[in-house]
Amino acid sequence: MSDDASGVAASRRTVLGGLTLTALGAAGGARALAPQDAATPFTPRRWYEGDYRIVQTNLREIDVRRDPRDIARAVREFGGNTIVSNIGGIVAFYPTDLQYHYRNPYLRGDFVGDMMEASRSEGMAYLGRFDLAKGMKPVFDAHPEWFSLTRDGKPREYNGTYQACPNGQWSQTYSIEILREALTRYKPDGVFFNGFYFPTTNWYSAEDQGNCTCDNCRRAFRAMYGRDLPKVDNATDPAWTDYQAFQRRTLSDLLTKVDASTAPLLLGAPIMGRSVVGRGELQRGVHRAPPEWPFQGGEQSRAYMAANPGKPWSTTSNAFIDFPWRQVTETAAYHELRLAQVMGVGGHLDLYLMGTLADIDDRSWLPPVSNLFKWRTANEAAYRGMAPSARIGLYDSAATKQFTGANEFFGAFDTPFREYQMGAGRGSYAMLVAARLPFQLVSDARVADGTTRLSERFDVLYLPNTMVLSPAEAAAIDAFVANGGLLIATGMTGGYDAKGQRTAAVSLRCLPTAAYGERAEAEGWSLDPGKGDLKVTGRVPIDAFYYRGELRPGTRDLLPFAPDQRYGPPEFSYAVPGAPVRKLPGVAVRAHGRGHAVHIPWHMDWHYHRDGLPVHRDILAALVAKYAPPPRFVLTGDGAAELMELARPDGRSLLTVVNYTGQRNGSYDTAPRLHGLRLGVRGPAGEARALVGGQALPGRREGDRTWFDLPPVGAFEAVLV
Repeated sequence: MSDDASGVAASRRTVLGGLTLTALGAAGGARALAPQDAATPFTPRRWYEGDYRIVQTNLREIDVRRDPRDIARAVREFGGNTIVSNIGGIVAFYPTDLQYHYRNPYLRGDFVGDMMEASRSEGMAYLGRFDLAKGMKPVFDAHPEWFSLTRDGKPREYNGTYQACPNGQWSQTYSIEILREALTRYKPDGVFFNGFYFPTTNWYSAEDQGNCTCDNCRRAFRAMYGRDLPKVDNATDPAWTDYQAFQRRTLSDLLTKVDASTAPLLLGAPIMGRSVVGRGELQRGVHRAPPEWPFQGGEQSRAYMAANPGKPWSTTSNAFIDFPWRQVTETAAYHELRLAQVMGVGGHLDLYLMGTLADIDDRSWLPPVSNLFKWRTANEAAYRGMAPSARIGLYDSAATKQFTGANEFFGAFDTPFREYQMGAGRGSYAMLVAARLPFQLVSDARVADGTTRLSERFDVLYLPNTMVLSPAEAAAIDAFVANGGLLIATGMTGGYDAKGQRTAAVSLRCLPTAAYGERAEAEGWSLDPGKGDLKVTGRVPIDAFYYRGELRPGTRDLLPFAPDQRYGPPEFSYAVPGAPVRKLPGVAVRAHGRGHAVHIPWHMDWHYHRDGLPVHRDILAALVAKYAPPPRFVLTGDGAAELMELARPDGRSLLTVVNYTGQRNGSYDTAPRLHGLRLGVRGPAGEARALVGGQALPGRREGDRTWFDLPPVGAFEAVLV
């Protein structure tokens, strides 16, 4: 065994964090595989059609001194079957002939050619990595006009590298020359690159530098829209909406040019993130505002799959904690938590290393993550053909995120709406997880173009303060409700059009609120469940804003207001007897066709993100229980656990139970095993198998459900029903 694999290869019987590596049919009385369950052979050239497991060796200049055969062998022994390895961009890992392509000073031969040959000799797919987002100082000195400027007109420089502007010639021409040279010499099985984007924040220093103000952007924006660049980076500038569209158009045109230039050279191999296969990245980012967001893996995967239905996806789990500490690694428990979420919604395993496996200082986390890769190898047949099947849709509005500045990456900026929109998105996500309601994200773009047919796929649609809606989206959502669906909308949903302009009337005809009036400060307000039709426990607090509005006929109030209570000093903290009660709806509902539309005209989801009070989550669960069909799958028992749902046409479902009990704020420890969890399947069910526990689960019919007692759940359990 090479030194790269030392301490990495784990026994197939290793138990770590409750995760046991058990093949289907191997232990605990589980049924042997039927012939149709056999795993599909892995073909490196068509890797994205199989069960690929990526290990990205993000190589440093000095790593070309290592033997590529040792690097590749260690990845294969770790459990990977697809390797991502450097080719060029900032640094050329091959003997380039291009003047401005900085050649690795440690290079002694053809590292890329040797690495590709070594990977293929191990039976792995080889994906070439390029970083085309930056150039070195000699390029900047020769052509400063190729690179991006900050809001203050300064170059975006870090450690001798300069950020390229998508409108500059480093991006528009020279990066394509680099790709042409490399892809003429080498034929990788795919390409991954850190490519083209408009930065606002320096990732390495976490410094907000504003949007690009270079002459290329000024000229291009004026030619496209006849106006100057926005003077501030938010929606208060009248040019801001046009500038967002300008960014999208610029990047789309540039990527189309890249596709046209590289397609003849790639010979069918895909560029990750383009037409065939997608990829994201999971990383901590210590400069982001706490608390640490523990749902990254599921959120990224759900978002991509919603926007790109049917395309394979992985999101790579970053081994280091953040850029200033690239050699300080995450815990095994955090990798397991991230990757369990990714697999639970249908994604592939993916790990991102700095350097090679031999370069990891803290090796304690490697065996359990290797064990996870090998478990997936043994159980890949169970995942084949599985796709998200949950009947609750959480609306993911890219237009609203752009308008409010709620994107955490690539263009986060401050607006009056940002705090509430980010809280609404994350709070709604966390409520569904905590309520153990399986769900998918719903892409606004796919609803608008008709790709996602809401009534066919969902029973419930949740719109978290979705301020921006196009006419096509509104029509599709209205039809969904009319066809029997349940819509739950919060905040100021539908108050702005696709151009970010305030609308006179709410765009959704089904919504109880017909038009928005003045918003009110709601500090200290509360709802009284004892006087409503929605049964939850305890008073319901309201903070931030309440959105007054004109109500449509037929609207009912499910949760009326309680009298206002003074809150200080203690002697006066009571509602004055006989004081009038606010006559606004706390939770408004209205029948529309065969379905119902609910409007919660305040930030319930933002509240949950901030406070985590169960009463807000319980309102959501009560609405689903009252107006939607009973879910097919339910999970009971104590503990912080999420239920995820996949299915395939042959009638089988794969349920993933993710254990969050090892996560506390920013700490991710080995999750204590959860005992006593039960999985209920509505209607008759055949057999069930716990793939992590490695055992058959006998079913017991109780009422209208078949119940399965789960074995103790460590990091996660996957149940094939």
